[in-house]
Amino acid sequence: MTGAPQRRRAARAADTTPVRPARPAGPSRPVRPARPAPAPRPAPSRGRPAGGARARVADLAGARRARRWRPGRRSLLVLAGLLVVLVAAGWVLLSSPWLRVEQVRTTGVARTDPAAVQRVLRGLEGTPLARVDVRSLSRSLTALPLVQSVDVSRSWPSTLVVRVHERQAVAAVPSTTGGVDLVDGEGNVLVHAAAAPAGVPTLDVDVARAGDGALRAAIAVNASISDALRREVASISATGPDGVVLHVADGPAVVWGDAGRPERKAEVLLRMLADPTVDSAQRVDVSAPDAPAVTP
Repeated sequence: MTGAPQRRRAARAADTTPVRPARPAGPSRPVRPARPAPAPRPAPSRGRPAGGARARVADLAGARRARRWRPGRRSLLVLAGLLVVLVAAGWVLLSSPWLRVEQVRTTGVARTDPAAVQRVLRGLEGTPLARVDVRSLSRSLTALPLVQSVDVSRSWPSTLVVRVHERQAVAAVPSTTGGVDLVDGEGNVLVHAAAAPAGVPTLDVDVARAGDGALRAAIAVNASISDALRREVASISATGPDGVVLHVADGPAVVWGDAGRPERKAEVLLRMLADPTVDSAQRVDVSAPDAPAVTP
């Protein structure tokens, strides 16, 4: 009997449960296949750019090529203008009548023959100042006997300046024909004169007896002494390359020896000549300047 009431309660519960309407049948949605998992990318090797890096490098190179300067019309006009200016400047310097030599100014010519200098400078007037070969001109003037060196410069717009430096006579050598030959520090004969000028000592060397070495030693000693000492010396004699003697005007004979240590010998001699007792001596020996000797 207990089973009948339970069936009745189950029937009532079924009557009260709402019934959902059935969905109309329709086309079914396609089922998408599952995407496969992406494969891991291999790590780029060192030293070689990956594909994206290569593309970026190529893009940068292309951008640089695009930014390269390409001459345009304005640039070509500027270059043409510069070319015209350069051609005009070259014509003004080398061919125009405005920058030609109109005056040649010469200085320093004292004992050199002026006519010889003018022969070298002849024909320069009217030449474009820029075309003057200053080196060739200097060599031609230096070939003159008394000319030691020459400085040639351009003074724009139309003047050529020539500065002559003459050789200086440092000694007078008695000539067999009378008078003296003035020589420079290298022994070159500059000019013949009747007597030695003031401040130029006479070289009294018997070349036939003493030899050429004695004359060269006397010239070397004379060229090495200071101007202050040279003014005190009246003449220089030599019996050999190591036998040079200075004859001081109104003073003693100075045994100089060879041409070595001229500065030290001159320093010792000038200090000794400042002593009145030495000034009245007959002979002073400075051939060994660290141990000078005096003969009363």
